[in-house]
Amino acid sequence: MRSLDGCLGSYDVYPGEQPNSIAKVDPVKWDREPQKAIQEGAFTLIGDMGMTGQVILVNHYQWRDLAEAKLENFFYAAILWGKSPFKVIEDAKFMLKRAVK
Repeated sequence: MRSLDGCLGSYDVYPGEQPNSIAKVDPVKWDREPQKAIQEGAFTLIGDMGMTGQVILVNHYQWRDLAEAKLENFFYAAILWGKSPFKVIEDAKFMLKRAVK
């Protein structure tokens, strides 16, 4: 994660035992405490054999939509279980637009 004021953070998310579930999300470890919103996030899978090679980049607006719709865990589950994390972002945007009407 990178904040708008240049802070860098990382955290781990662990899959649950049931399909499409999350066991645990660790707190973000920041190099210093951010004072501004998230600018971008880069997500990847790192398993026993190392990194998968796929990196999912999320911009400020996409992350804001995920956070406001409270769909972060669904986003993580999509990454961990081979689903489409960008579909979760689309769903978040749709939910927020629908809530405004």
